[in-house]
Amino acid sequence: MSTQSQVTYIGHATCLLEVDGLSLLTDPIFSQRALMLRRKQPLPMPANQIPVPSAIVVSHAHYDHFDIPSLKFFPSTVPIVTARGLGRLISKFVRNPVVEISHDATEQILPDLRMTAFPVNHSGFRLTGLTYRGTNGYWIEMKGKKIFFPGDTGYRDDFKSFRNPDLALLPIGPCEPAWFMRKRHLNPEDALRLANELDSKLTVPINWGTFKLGFDAPDAPLARLESLIADAHSARFKILQPGSHAEF
Repeated sequence: MSTQSQVTYIGHATCLLEVDGLSLLTDPIFSQRALMLRRKQPLPMPANQIPVPSAIVVSHAHYDHFDIPSLKFFPSTVPIVTARGLGRLISKFVRNPVVEISHDATEQILPDLRMTAFPVNHSGFRLTGLTYRGTNGYWIEMKGKKIFFPGDTGYRDDFKSFRNPDLALLPIGPCEPAWFMRKRHLNPEDALRLANELDSKLTVPINWGTFKLGFDAPDAPLARLESLIADAHSARFKILQPGSHAEF
């Protein structure tokens, strides 16, 4: 029997992963603002029409990845997976079960959903830089499908140990100023390099278009990536507009 699997890009780092009735929502943000940043790209659908996932994953505490109002759209029975130390913050606002995962640890979240956390080059503090600094990337196993989701991160050489994912969700921005951003965010060149090193079957670029986080325009990283993959004749990438989906 063939496996039915689909990724829907909702915007920024929010993706809905669905595999044979099991679903996972990544870094949900439906709000019009992330702290002081106004949304540049509208939600492709009303937030209350986004399907209820089997589980939610939050990579780190930055406001554009951990949005408290968005978590409240879903029933309190949906487990939330996050980095070590963020559970107490989440539990101040919602009653959902919270699973914290330390780096290099693996947790069985649901019978057919297992997740391994890994370190990334990004600091996930909330406001002061002193609290809620836990930041994870995740190797996700859903009913036999393997997904690489690093949240926000700069390039790391040890990412290449995660081989042959069915799907890689790779951030591509912001990019400017490069001296600052490249340490903390993949740019399109690093994303292309990483997709090749992972040998991913399908790569979907994320973290573009929704918020102006750097000096570059929100859509600039995508235009830069499109030029790169055209020159490289790379078939690994599938560019999804918000609301569109692809099988993996």
